[in-house]
Amino acid sequence: MKIETLQKKPAFNTINALKATFLFLITFTVLACNDDPKSADTSKELVGEWRRSDYSNEFEYKLIFNSNNSGIRMQREGNENQGISSALTFNWTITNNVLKLDFDGDVETTEFSINDDGQLYLNDITDLYFTKVN
Repeated sequence: MKIETLQKKPAFNTINALKATFLFLITFTVLACNDDPKSADTSKELVGEWRRSDYSNEFEYKLIFNSNNSGIRMQREGNENQGISSALTFNWTITNNVLKLDFDGDVETTEFSINDDGQLYLNDITDLYFTKVN
């Protein structure tokens, strides 16, 4: 007499399902963790000379952002015959649309944006916008 044993074949192997899920999560995580191209693009857009919108013959306020992450803040008051001007150098960085200006240890941070008209807004520094001069 022959005894046949029936082997039970599982329809769905739990270990293989966990491996597949784990592999999917690893792949998704690696693909999702890339450099933020928007920050890089924003840095390039920021490079240049920006003049605050309230400039006149009697007043001018400029920010110059260099491509090496250095910069100059310039302010001039008075007319062409008599006036006062100042210039401060700074280093700048961008992280998640937050601009950090480091004036030799005196740090200012602000959220910023550049609108469709190309105007720069530094939300925590001034309510006025800046226009790119060059």
